[in-house]
Amino acid sequence: MLEPYRVLDLTDDRGHFAGFLLAQMGADVIAVEPREGQRSRHRGPWAGAFHDPERSLQHWAYNRGKRSVVAEGPETLAELAAGADVIIECGAIDLDLDALRAANPSLVTCSLTPFGGEGPKADWVGTDLVLNAASGEMSLNGYKDRAPVRITAPQIWVNAGAETACAVLIALTDRRRTGLGQHIDVSAQEAMMLTAQGWMAPALANNPPAQRSGGGLELLGLVEFRFVYECLDGHVTLTFLPGELVGPFTNRIVAWAHEQGHMPDDLLEVDWIELLSGHELAECAEITKRTAEGLGAALAPHTKADLFAMAKREKYLLVPVSTPADVVESEHYGARNFWDDVEVEGVDRPVRFPGPWAHGSPVGLQRLGPPPRLGEHTAEILTGPRRSPWVPTSPAPALERPLEGVTIVDFTWVYAGPFTTRMLAYYGATVIRVESQTRPDQVRGSGISRDPEDTEGVENSLQWHTINADKLSLQINLKAPESRQVVLDLAQKSDVVINAFSPGVLERMGLGHADLMEANRELIAVSTTLFGHTGPLSPIPGFGNMGAAMGGYYELTGWPDRLPAGPFLAYTDATSPRLTAAVIMAALDWRERSGQGVSLDFAQAEGGIHFLSEAILDQAVNGHPQSRMGNADRWMAPHSAYPCGNTDADLWVAIACETDDQWKTLAREIGRPDLGSLSTTERLVRQSELDGLISGWTAGRDPVEIHTRLQAVGVPAHQVQNSTEVVADPQLVHRNHFPEVTHGVYGHSWAEQYGFRLSRSEGTPRSAGPTWGEHNFEVLAGILGYDGDRIAELVVAGVLE
Repeated sequence: MLEPYRVLDLTDDRGHFAGFLLAQMGADVIAVEPREGQRSRHRGPWAGAFHDPERSLQHWAYNRGKRSVVAEGPETLAELAAGADVIIECGAIDLDLDALRAANPSLVTCSLTPFGGEGPKADWVGTDLVLNAASGEMSLNGYKDRAPVRITAPQIWVNAGAETACAVLIALTDRRRTGLGQHIDVSAQEAMMLTAQGWMAPALANNPPAQRSGGGLELLGLVEFRFVYECLDGHVTLTFLPGELVGPFTNRIVAWAHEQGHMPDDLLEVDWIELLSGHELAECAEITKRTAEGLGAALAPHTKADLFAMAKREKYLLVPVSTPADVVESEHYGARNFWDDVEVEGVDRPVRFPGPWAHGSPVGLQRLGPPPRLGEHTAEILTGPRRSPWVPTSPAPALERPLEGVTIVDFTWVYAGPFTTRMLAYYGATVIRVESQTRPDQVRGSGISRDPEDTEGVENSLQWHTINADKLSLQINLKAPESRQVVLDLAQKSDVVINAFSPGVLERMGLGHADLMEANRELIAVSTTLFGHTGPLSPIPGFGNMGAAMGGYYELTGWPDRLPAGPFLAYTDATSPRLTAAVIMAALDWRERSGQGVSLDFAQAEGGIHFLSEAILDQAVNGHPQSRMGNADRWMAPHSAYPCGNTDADLWVAIACETDDQWKTLAREIGRPDLGSLSTTERLVRQSELDGLISGWTAGRDPVEIHTRLQAVGVPAHQVQNSTEVVADPQLVHRNHFPEVTHGVYGHSWAEQYGFRLSRSEGTPRSAGPTWGEHNFEVLAGILGYDGDRIAELVVAGVLE
């Protein structure tokens, strides 16, 4: 899809996922490295027992498909940049981006930094743990009686890398028109905030913040929904929620538990569709507590396999909590040909790497070979013919938003699909959000209130306002037979149609990809489902918490002596949208050159596995089963969240030392300079002792004072923020992370930005998620050209419900 483009990847572990994704989509990605190699080559885990820069699994995970060049000086880099389309950097190599853009005006440059390139924290240092704390996501993971926890497998820079890939494609879309490059500023803190799925916003509208609840969800500080349960040979996760969308599934699993003799009769009478509207919150809290106890007792005697077989048969929202070994050995991923089994020098058997996360026709993602050896392609590239970047022959003036003119019909719901289309809407696409009051989106009726006093307000969901910002609302009841022609007319007028229906649903309506692409041969038709449209698990409906459980995230989040603790809510519903948006833009780029449409089958669980590639490789190559470690790290110490304030204040500060110099400085700050000479190995052995010393120093202190003091001397530290702290964070305020937007009922509301800003192209949201059917007439008359009589016929037929 991206064959015309050359990308110079100057990153290390702080960004190499971006180049990897662009390589999967067909770009020529050149990893530009210093003589000693980029730093991920020198970080574990390793293939085998020896520290070898050619055997780092961290490097292997995200550098396949790239060519490696050792750049000996600025002249070499300037020569490469003169023929490149994109440069991605993270501060690993010194360079003058302004000079490189001046020499090549078509060059798109991108910088990844911990907190963004501008603002009061622009110069602060950040590690995975520290940035998790700053993003707020960490505050939602774990148990209330212990410190908040990060996901043990590092997530910050893969989330930032995924957003970088999207930002690059937006900038390239602009360049196809103008011939001009621009600069992209990526904040890792902000990129990670999407994984909180809108739950950093409550304080904007005076709602109480969400709290960590051991892998479940706590609503309004009172009602706790437990997702993780112990069974005979491990753990399972159960999506156990009320509402129109999930309530019917909950009713069925409660009835099963009653049949098993573990659910009291009075709880069988509760209708989970109407739970929140039919009971006071205190009563809901008691119902959910007792129901969880009954479910736990019913599930405990059964194996993961037996429960999962039952769930598939009866369509319960239950899946096993998979270990990395379970993921590697999964029949489903094998059936979908997900894995790239690659011969790697020095390994006596093919290495199993995560492969294509979307299947496309007639074009799709690339199968990638082994990671490059350091400098493997230096001579080939530096002595090869000079390259000129691709630019349009007749440049046109820039659009304010690069995706203006692109029309997207959105048949998705809740988080994963709407997050995808929201990014495209921010940057100018006309997104028509198709919904129906006969099947309301779960987000419309639950979560965070825009006005906590307006309890009956049908437009009162702050989450809806932000997740569906800048979109149009069209009500279509797909159960009405007359709706089919409306959808086909929409497809004929659109560039992209995206849906989240289970396999076969739209096909039975005559609205599958083939039907839509018959109406429009240049259409990009996209399905985004939990497990994809093929393979033994494809019929299973579900949400991102289920994808996270089966992708390995639950096993990697929490404390080793407790049940898996998350991550919070529907984690892969937040990781996957960046990949979906990227492949849509890549398909549009390919269509621009080929004139052909593309059918794309995206599996959210497979996309999520790529964010855990290092853990998957550790299992596949070394047989090492990575698991949850609290806030400890295999390679760094000290590395934890430490208590602050009063003992019952639930205030924490994350501190992590990546280098010996950082530790020496921290030791001096806590009054123990005598320990400053401890090596990393010694610190790892004594980390419990060191954690105790640091906890004694932080206790009773203000976390903001601590992180300000430590950052001033170069030690990575940040308060663990929740909504109250996030909305007041001076860095996020400076970057306008929560812009105020217009709303048809409340006058204004708030939306949430992504982690990147483009220097020329605008992407700040303007309007909140639409009211019910707000744009029916605008779409039907203005886009489809229907007259009043045609629209009246649709009303009479029940199509616009």
